[in-house]
Amino acid sequence: MRFLRLQSLLLLMSAALAFGAVAQANPGDPVEVVQTSANRVLQLLRDNEDRLNSDSRFVYDLVEEEILPLVDVEGMSRLILARHWRTATPEQRERFVEAFTDTMVRAYAGQLAEHADKRIIVNERRSRTDGNRASVATEIVVGQGRPNIPVVYDLRVVDGKWKAFNLTVESWSLVTNFRTSFGNEIESARSEAEGLENLIQRLERRDGALVEEAVGS
Repeated sequence: MRFLRLQSLLLLMSAALAFGAVAQANPGDPVEVVQTSANRVLQLLRDNEDRLNSDSRFVYDLVEEEILPLVDVEGMSRLILARHWRTATPEQRERFVEAFTDTMVRAYAGQLAEHADKRIIVNERRSRTDGNRASVATEIVVGQGRPNIPVVYDLRVVDGKWKAFNLTVESWSLVTNFRTSFGNEIESARSEAEGLENLIQRLERRDGALVEEAVGS
């Protein structure tokens, strides 16, 4: 199950690039956006498979410049920290967003090459759009006789574009699990202020164990 979660975290990045590929002033139908763009994104991975395996700078640039701008990182961070976001200072919020993003990129970008052979199927009947929010139901086709992985992407319109802020693979939610794991880290300290600062500092040290704990929980 942990392997499936890891695949989905990586493909969140791929899906985000798919959303952005056709985003315009009018964000349009998120289901159509995903359906028409997912193959193009995965083709990008296939076309650069050699560089994905050998050129780490290329991988980081691909994620940071092309993919992360299509993920609502601040919205995701706000949901993950929950009530702790409200008590954090503006400086701590900025540091958390930056450090969390950097930790996620470094934890998973190096494994993008493993997903060049995947396909994404969009299930329009199970997808929902309500104003500026949407849930897009998909399946990752793994192949080799293994069952498809059901993944639901939660999106909202930010600056005229659909951006992903959460995903759910089977019953596992990225936001919920990181909120629980990071919340436990904060509450293990003597005070909320100390716990939040400790969490941010661990992320700033690029402590991959924090991500591993959340993914494995």
